[in-house]
Amino acid sequence: MVAPAGTFQAALRLFENGHIAEAQRRLTEFVLIEPQNAEAWNLLGVIEFQKANYADAVKLFRKAVQIDDRSAKYLTNLGSAWNGQGDTSDAADCFERAIAVDPQCAEARTYLGILRLQQGRIDEAEAALQAALIEAPQSALARLNLGNLFRERGQFDQAAEQYEFALSIDPDYAEALLNLGVVRSEQGRFADAVPHLRRAAVLRPRVAAIHLDLATALRQIGDHAAAVKSYQRALSFQASLFDGWMGLGQSNAELELWGDAVSSFKKAVGLQPDSAEAHLQLGQALQRIGQAQEGAGHLAVANMLAPSRRV
Repeated sequence: MVAPAGTFQAALRLFENGHIAEAQRRLTEFVLIEPQNAEAWNLLGVIEFQKANYADAVKLFRKAVQIDDRSAKYLTNLGSAWNGQGDTSDAADCFERAIAVDPQCAEARTYLGILRLQQGRIDEAEAALQAALIEAPQSALARLNLGNLFRERGQFDQAAEQYEFALSIDPDYAEALLNLGVVRSEQGRFADAVPHLRRAAVLRPRVAAIHLDLATALRQIGDHAAAVKSYQRALSFQASLFDGWMGLGQSNAELELWGDAVSSFKKAVGLQPDSAEAHLQLGQALQRIGQAQEGAGHLAVANMLAPSRRV
């Protein structure tokens, strides 16, 4: 039996137009009729990979590689699925095989660089990422991760340069905006960090860490009213953020909203009862609202936890 002409192309169009379930159904039927079609197995793997079903993706990409083991694309995809599953050894092997097949495969070099960076093999990571950028200088992903590498080394200016390059390619690259904002904060350039973090928060509105980083930068430049809003957003998505409750309490204290500060510091103490700083801030805020005895109790705990900074 032979599949009708155009069957794969029809499934591909469905996939490209976002009709994933129907594309998967048609491809599954197609490979039963045309089991030697590597592109169909590869696309089925892509669908499972995008759903984070890495074990299934590995099986499907392996089918494609078994049919055509000279395809750098299939090998790179298989490596990505192995990496998603946590098998870094097989992942690295696939990326290296892809590079051997096609030395100009920027994707394989980029993913190998990312993997080596995750493993702490910094020099190997840099070599892979720099090689990827020779082949694909407009790769925002390679630029982002080269920036991450420089940040890991403490080379903040070089990191910022790579993040800015990534943003020149894709102005709405949320990860590059976030990382550029974080680097500027690490440099003490909080005013420069704020616009990047604000844009990242718009693009990824449900990521607590972005709102937390933005709130911290806002607090550092003295915009405590805006900081309070960003801390509250962060905590609405992740209520267990100790730094979020501490920062919210500190900004409320700066605004002389002592009751709100007390509530925030109490949350912080509940999360980290061994934090001298949380007890200290809570004790001082309680004294501000006239609860001297309770405040003194927390100050005593702070002194016990950190006797070198007695108050």
